[in-house]
Amino acid sequence: MLRVTDFLRPEFCIMDLKADNKEQAIKELTQVLESSGKIKDKNDFVKHVMERERLGSTGIGNRVAIPHAPTQSVDGIVVAFGRSRGGLDFQSLDGQEVNLIFLIGTTPDDLAVYLKLLASLSRLLTNRQFREEFMMAGSSQDLFGILRKFEHD
Repeated sequence: MLRVTDFLRPEFCIMDLKADNKEQAIKELTQVLESSGKIKDKNDFVKHVMERERLGSTGIGNRVAIPHAPTQSVDGIVVAFGRSRGGLDFQSLDGQEVNLIFLIGTTPDDLAVYLKLLASLSRLLTNRQFREEFMMAGSSQDLFGILRKFEHD
């Protein structure tokens, strides 16, 4: 089974996003991914993610959003996580603001793996206890402990 921890790293987690809106959050998360060396063109990446958002919100409900896009501006698959304590408007399906944001980018060549990753992440995020523990985590190391615990269930 594909695991989120195969792609997400502690250094790609922002425990307290400063963003006031969806686009700022996506830019803030892209900034931390830039240090991975896998973002070839951060502005192009943000542009693709925002174009995907215009097709339909990636706010999936339960205070979670998974903005994502296939694009040549990344190398392989990249994943970042950000938590907004105050919540951000992602035009979510359930109308609630979003607190937990997973940003995913992939090259078009890696779409099959990317779709499996989205499925794994979506499965985790349907678990209320997982979401609650993720929201309460004190550090990115705590997040990884929570991820590992639930990925092995």
